[in-house]
Amino acid sequence: MSNRIFASPLARRLAADGGLDIAGLSGSGPHGRIVKRDVEAALKGGVPAAPAAAPQGTAVAPAAAPASVVVPEGGAPYTEVANSKMRQVIAERLTEAKQTIPHFYLTVDCRIDALLAMRADLNGRSPEGEGAYKLSVNDFIVRAVALALKKVPEANASWTGDAIRLYERVDVSVAVATPSGLITPVVVDAANKGLSEISGEVKDLATRARDGKLMPEEYQGGGFTISNLGMFGVKEFAAI
Repeated sequence: MSNRIFASPLARRLAADGGLDIAGLSGSGPHGRIVKRDVEAALKGGVPAAPAAAPQGTAVAPAAAPASVVVPEGGAPYTEVANSKMRQVIAERLTEAKQTIPHFYLTVDCRIDALLAMRADLNGRSPEGEGAYKLSVNDFIVRAVALALKKVPEANASWTGDAIRLYERVDVSVAVATPSGLITPVVVDAANKGLSEISGEVKDLATRARDGKLMPEEYQGGGFTISNLGMFGVKEFAAI
């Protein structure tokens, strides 16, 4: 059995600065990874524990308190809106990822006439009522990425600092913009799901993400993330 400890670089640095033995901590991050909040809880004398799943239908992104206008002397008036817990976690994860994970960007132009024709044909076969679907280009991208990761398992991985973690299952995260910030719900086992199943699942996850009703396990732990701005006419962008 491996004695490797999975912890974020930030958590390790905080533990080292505080003289804390990180081996005695329980991780509340994805797949039991020790993250910043676990170390902070331990340093404060608390016992870090995995966050309990919110009851079904309970929002995980409560509305922010009303903002008040501040008029500083000699400066421009401004308002401050308190960050929700979800927005704080999003900011922490994105900053940590940008600082600690190697990034590289590749671009290529694709002619997708055949894909669009297939999409129109499949949507034309959609039944009425139960089982009805309307496939999007993004659904094809999720499916294609999942199959590619299944074919090249070395790419279905994440960086932990101590090791490269190779996943046994293809879980694809899909970026969704919400009033509380960007969130990435996960299509679990996407390589073994068909287009209509992926389409229905993505629509359900996106709707509940915008309503703040996702469970923590539904937006943590994906091995690959898709962020698509093509519907806005964006041809290329550098994601955070």
